[in-house]
Amino acid sequence: MAAQGLDGVNPRKLVKTVGNYVEGDRFWGREREIDLFIEDLDAGANILLVAQRRIGKTSLMHQVSRQIQDRYLCLHVDLEQSASAADAIAELSAATRQDAKLWDKTKKIFGNILQSIDKVDSLQFAGLKIALRGGLTGGDWQDKGDRLLEALANADRPVVIFFDEVPILVSRLLKGEDFVITPERRRQVDELMSWLRANSLKYQGKVRIVLTGSIGLEPILRQAGLSATINHLVPFELGYWSAETARGCLMALAQNYGVIFETGAINRILENLGVLVPYHVQMFFDSVDRHCTLQNIETVSIAVIDEVYQAKMLGVRGQCNLSHLEERLKMVLGVLLYPLALDLLTETAVVGGLTAEAIKILGRESSVDLGSYRSIDDACREVLMVLEHDGYLELRDNSYVFVSKLIRDWWDARYRFNFIPAAERG
Repeated sequence: MAAQGLDGVNPRKLVKTVGNYVEGDRFWGREREIDLFIEDLDAGANILLVAQRRIGKTSLMHQVSRQIQDRYLCLHVDLEQSASAADAIAELSAATRQDAKLWDKTKKIFGNILQSIDKVDSLQFAGLKIALRGGLTGGDWQDKGDRLLEALANADRPVVIFFDEVPILVSRLLKGEDFVITPERRRQVDELMSWLRANSLKYQGKVRIVLTGSIGLEPILRQAGLSATINHLVPFELGYWSAETARGCLMALAQNYGVIFETGAINRILENLGVLVPYHVQMFFDSVDRHCTLQNIETVSIAVIDEVYQAKMLGVRGQCNLSHLEERLKMVLGVLLYPLALDLLTETAVVGGLTAEAIKILGRESSVDLGSYRSIDDACREVLMVLEHDGYLELRDNSYVFVSKLIRDWWDARYRFNFIPAAERG
């Protein structure tokens, strides 16, 4: 028996996608956001795409590319594995291989190193990036990067470069393995970001640059006093799904997989999630579908939704899918401030809110190495600013609370054991 839409009419079918970016028929909603994004690109803007993790930034960029590919040459550059400015240029250079004319120009820029490799055009993508990286030494990345941007500016149509996971590269450059900001590391980040800024302004109208990532770029740059290096970018904030969009997605998934929701079951999914992160919506449906298949359940009731939420979304499987939050948070804050962030988040989850008094108590009892911070109050302010910017907490009625009910419940289940709330300490 097929599931029916909210108005009694069968909706279009949607294929499950959990873990990868989506495009084409698997992309759901965001029509207005796509239109606005394309309007900004058509106006010549360089864009800083800002959103919480798992909100669909990469999917949006790929979907935009599909819609403008007849007018723009779109290059997607993933910097997650990059550890230097030279790595970033190698990634960008490799991305030009999708266009024959641009690739010919790239090969000339890297003439010596590529000419020494037989059948360079047949190299696998990973091998090609290694070869290109070998052609960049010392400060040579700037020279080759300048020549590459000039070639892109002279392409037969405007170019859009989508740089993904920029904050991860910047964090690695700025903090190293010991998470300590040094003058030399700050200089390297300033050099890279200033180079991007200079070239995006130089080739305004010919090359558009889009920067984004799974952690906030501005908080990392602010820690080094380098926020001005991105003041030329137009912020584009990608928000959560609306309830209507999430319901439509769930009904389209149900239609495709023969899932029948009882009245109120879909609303219970939305209630359990709180804010509607696309990845979490898909993840919840996948958990429900698997549970019903294994238990031979034909109709999904509210009780089934609650059971799946507690056992799967907050259980071991959910922990595997959500543990990336901790990894990304540690990457932003480093080993010095990360333990304080854990205490502040756990207090918020366990107690239900984080008051100014609790912040003082937790800060005073923390073992934070202040490093460059003048006081524990300064350190607390920095942590809270990051937690707000990256969508963990929001200030409501003079106390901080979790933005997402799912993340709050998950954090509570993960860290409540052995945690002593601030009011019970000392």
